Amino acid sequence: MSQFMSSRLTRLAGVSLVAALALTGCSAPSEEAPKSTGEVSGELSIATTSDIGIGALIESFEKETGVDFETTFAEAGALNEQLSLQINGGTAPDIFRSAPGWAAPSSVLNLADIGAVRDLSGEDWTANVPKAFESLQVYEGGTYAYPTFGQAILAFYNISVFEEAGVTPPTTWDELIEVSDKLKAAGKVPISLGFADNYVTQFITYALSATLVNGAEPDFYEELNAGKTTFAESDGWRETFEKIVSLIEDGYTTADPLGTPGDPAMQAVGNGDAAIVIMPSGASPNLAKMTKGGWDNLGIFAFPATNSADDTFIPFSPDFLVVSSKTENPDAALAFLDHISQPDNAAAFAEAQGAIPALTNATPVDNQLNTAIQVYLDEERTTPFANHTWPGGEVAAALMAGLQQVVQGDKDIDGLLADLDTAYAGVKR
Repeated sequence: MSQFMSSRLTRLAGVSLVAALALTGCSAPSEEAPKSTGEVSGELSIATTSDIGIGALIESFEKETGVDFETTFAEAGALNEQLSLQINGGTAPDIFRSAPGWAAPSSVLNLADIGAVRDLSGEDWTANVPKAFESLQVYEGGTYAYPTFGQAILAFYNISVFEEAGVTPPTTWDELIEVSDKLKAAGKVPISLGFADNYVTQFITYALSATLVNGAEPDFYEELNAGKTTFAESDGWRETFEKIVSLIEDGYTTADPLGTPGDPAMQAVGNGDAAIVIMPSGASPNLAKMTKGGWDNLGIFAFPATNSADDTFIPFSPDFLVVSSKTENPDAALAFLDHISQPDNAAAFAEAQGAIPALTNATPVDNQLNTAIQVYLDEERTTPFANHTWPGGEVAAALMAGLQQVVQGDKDIDGLLADLDTAYAGVKR
């Protein structure tokens, strides 16, 4: 993910955090002691974007072990700049937030590559990390990050609008078109698109490519990195963009996507002018605030890309904590990760953030978002956000700019695919 997008997505999620607490409540941290209780002491420093969820876990760990924490909570962009300076200077906090994959200099795999973070492979919780996360946190066979919670890209819809049009959530592409026709007949915009903000172009793209590329061509990225294929040769990537263009050209989306920013696109669903918006789950509490009736009037479904519902995958990526390779208190740092990995604590952390627990053994969170995604987690039909698997932010930048040009009519899909190949060749590892 580009640093810009990472920052933007985090801001979207950040807006929703207070609402998440109000809407869902916050589970109390487990009183279960970490396995190292009584064996650790001293001080730890931690730096991440928010104290929501993790603050209560820090307090309970301090109470049970006597370890004292020095905390830093800052907006993602500012935090990344600070961490870069600290890592380069050898003064990184003992535990700090890191982005998935290779997308940014502060991402997990880049840090593992330069030896800045500790190999966590021996920890018990690694047995409960979803396989889909391996490409985001495993480097040369070692696991280098703890996944705190995840965000999914899903379709959120206005229930009143669906009921007025007499439709139910589609599970296949043909059903999506049928539902969209009925929504149009009812005078509603079926799918709200805010492409004036270029980062928004990624949401529907990754929702479709999760099924058409990761699901249908599971070896695509391995072969791409090996030089055995290209974006231009991928049927899944071509179909992804063809479907987006067809939705726009056939009148199933906002009439002027390039003239509509992301927030107004969400507001159109909230006020009932439009029916569906595709976005990361971290922004859903903000959408609920825009919607009359709040969460009671919002539904969720996985955006279909084919005519087989069983083939649908959803994008699901985690947030990470890592341990500095230079920590002077590794036993306490590992004990803290063990503490927050306890099933109730992992669930409480995610619930407080309005997110989805990342570990497979976390206590289930009983809310609409988690219920919607659970079947995909259980059946391992999730895949990381596509940009999290790309080295550097250049490929995502090429996608955002190129898709806007396609929608504008200044570029065709062949040109967009060529742009992605050029960008990937420039950053390929």
